[in-house]
Amino acid sequence: MITLLTALVVAAGTPAAAPADPARLAAARTLVQQLQIGPQLQKMLAQNVQVMRSGVAMRALLSQQPGFVPAYQANKAKFDPILQKAGGIQADIADNVMRDNASAVVDAAVRSYAANYTLAELQGLSAFYKTPLGQSFFAKDGRVRAEINESGNKIMGAKLQTAMQANASRISAALAPLKTIAGPKPAAKK
Repeated sequence: MITLLTALVVAAGTPAAAPADPARLAAARTLVQQLQIGPQLQKMLAQNVQVMRSGVAMRALLSQQPGFVPAYQANKAKFDPILQKAGGIQADIADNVMRDNASAVVDAAVRSYAANYTLAELQGLSAFYKTPLGQSFFAKDGRVRAEINESGNKIMGAKLQTAMQANASRISAALAPLKTIAGPKPAAKK
């Protein structure tokens, strides 16, 4: 989510490249509309804001802080309302930034397509997406990608976890020098 926010801000603040041929830009805009990049971006942004509003994103962010996870585990009932309140603030801020910059991201997609495809390629892609096969491909592509990701996670997830556990001592040994960099732990107060 943080990456998405950064991408939105960067895309909106990025100076425009040299102007592309107006015909290529028009063809790219048609393709971006066919690919429903704007509505998909809006859906993704709404989902991210919802996760932020729930406090889950704030908890994930804070979980990187030393000591947060054990403190959270010991005090979930007290932490959750606070995280949700902070997440609501985070969501309101993100929602405003995303709403203000979503069209700039779509425009950046248009410029990117125009810069990376010829006019003939853009027109060919657009023509393809107008065919029954292109429409079928577009309609099923998200589900196919999700199935591929799920299969990949099932095939590799447990094996990767097992392999990492089997090599935990090697990883710990590689990280051991960090203990000397961090310095000694402060003495406990009596």
